Amino acid sequence: MIDQLDKVILKVLITNKKLSLDFCNNYDSKLFLADSWVFANSIIQYIKKYKELPTLRVLTEKLPKVNTKLIENTGLIWNEVIETSYDDKEYFHDLEKIKKRFAEKQIFSIREKLDNISGDINIDKTVSDIQKNIKAISCINEDRLYESKSVKDYLGTFVENFNNRKNNPTYEAGMKTGYSFIDYATNGIRPADMVLICGSSGAGKSLLLNNLGVQCWMQDNNVERREDFSIGKNIIYFSLEMPYEDCFNRFMSRLSGVPTRHIENPKFLSKEEHKKLIGAANFIAKYPYQFRIIDIINPSSNDLDLILDECQEDFDAIFVDYLGIMRTNENGEEEDWLKQGIISYELRQIGRKRNKPLFSAVQLNRVAEGKTKEKNIGLHRLARSATIATHATLVIQIEDREHEHKLHDLSYHLIKNRRGPKGGATLIKNLTCATLTDLPSDISADTGYTSDPEDLSEALADLEVIDI
Repeated sequence: MIDQLDKVILKVLITNKKLSLDFCNNYDSKLFLADSWVFANSIIQYIKKYKELPTLRVLTEKLPKVNTKLIENTGLIWNEVIETSYDDKEYFHDLEKIKKRFAEKQIFSIREKLDNISGDINIDKTVSDIQKNIKAISCINEDRLYESKSVKDYLGTFVENFNNRKNNPTYEAGMKTGYSFIDYATNGIRPADMVLICGSSGAGKSLLLNNLGVQCWMQDNNVERREDFSIGKNIIYFSLEMPYEDCFNRFMSRLSGVPTRHIENPKFLSKEEHKKLIGAANFIAKYPYQFRIIDIINPSSNDLDLILDECQEDFDAIFVDYLGIMRTNENGEEEDWLKQGIISYELRQIGRKRNKPLFSAVQLNRVAEGKTKEKNIGLHRLARSATIATHATLVIQIEDREHEHKLHDLSYHLIKNRRGPKGGATLIKNLTCATLTDLPSDISADTGYTSDPEDLSEALADLEVIDI
């Protein structure tokens, strides 16, 4: 009987080609325990060499024929692994567990070395042995610095992935945000992406961040749907500026379509609004995906990381509202502009370490007087530090406009996009219900996406929006 954690990772290695190739590019058999090490090593070496999943026959035929015990044991482990019930969606969670187990083993080894020191110490050998343990821990957690592969070797993987995407549009698509232009431009948000929303004070950064969180949580589900839910996402939302109750009320307003002030003062609720509020509450009670709000003041990235470790759920995306009011892990004496870049880097490391997308927001500098609209759109507007955007995959800028509080729409621009086009689009405001609604998409398979805020005047005139 081999360890259960080893079994579930081995099940992935012999059944899921994409995940197994990724594992073998980054790790090796040292992550496994002694009982399964030989079996795991055979699988990993085969995958590294042939870029294919092994079968039991090819594994046993590569073993020495005289070693009948090893052949028999390989067959027993194979059957045990194959019969293990497992969901691939749990893979990254279990991968972190097996890496943590390995790191703990290295730390125990260091402690044992130190406990056994006595008499005349060979300092060089002792330090060298400890450094090997520390390096082993670092290697399994650090970002991969480069990937080297001949295009000829990768061609088969490309063809397989291309055909899968052609036959199934959702294959390898990222997490949908519910905003058509963002989803078109990115093909969905991917694991370890960092998404930054930037805007001036009062522009709607937190509102857009909250709407993105709710829409990522719901995916294609809606409040009217009370059973047979499609796939959603588990979200953790760190509220650094807004108290828990206020954040929850905004969440309920967005979900139900009931004005926030009416939720805070039930005497203003109409019968229809009361019905909507009950519907939203019933949806939350039955919806199988979690939206956890964490109310925390003045945290560092290490504080957020610790909370994520302590939470029982495995979250699909992390939201932090917002980067500009965090502190650095070391809480040093750096200039403020440098601190902001450091915080951005530290936040991104959380997403990279956990392989989860992370969303946050940053402040913009004031609009430069006399500049055209185009000159006020861009990364140069990021407040205090241009290095903030260095670590982001996607940067969304909310446009500054005169008399913004009187306008019924919100214009945003993708000013950085590592995976696709830049550009802009428009959302409809309903501030009383904490909602930003997507305009109907104009996406063509032939011509691509066309969205210019100035071209949407007729659509805006026809939409009924609440006067604010």
